[in-house]
Amino acid sequence: MKKVQIHISEEPHCKELESLGSIFIPLVKDIMSAEDFVEADILLNWRDIVGQEMSSYAYPIKVKYDHRKNFRTLYIEVPVGGFALELQHKENYLLEKLNAYFGYKAVHKINISQNIQLKPQIKPEEKTKEEIKLNEDEKKYMNEIIADIKDDKLKEILIKLGESVIISNRG
Repeated sequence: MKKVQIHISEEPHCKELESLGSIFIPLVKDIMSAEDFVEADILLNWRDIVGQEMSSYAYPIKVKYDHRKNFRTLYIEVPVGGFALELQHKENYLLEKLNAYFGYKAVHKINISQNIQLKPQIKPEEKTKEEIKLNEDEKKYMNEIIADIKDDKLKEILIKLGESVIISNRG
């Protein structure tokens, strides 16, 4: 058996650092197919794609790709109740949002299943007292507008209407 002698140079081998991404991304692209990237994008960006309301009760599970038909199905779980029916009615809207996010027809069909263990994350919007009340400038403005009105009931109605309009137009 012949011994092989290895010569190790004292000179540094790397003159410039190479980014991890330049090594990692080509390896991952070889391993993962385009379908995997669609699924990963949907799972990671679900709230951005469908919005806060729908993401509070509809949870994406997986994307299944049929190679023969070039067809993707998105599997979604919802809590038991009217959520499945609501999502079924919004299926076309949801498909449009998903495909607009990707810029092409990435998902063709949605499969909805109910899970008894899921609980919706819907939280009622809480309004603070600050949001409900008018500030001093707004009150002054309202009083200037209704100053010439003599009927007290009409004044009260107009004040409530004005408050709701001003509050709804805030930020």
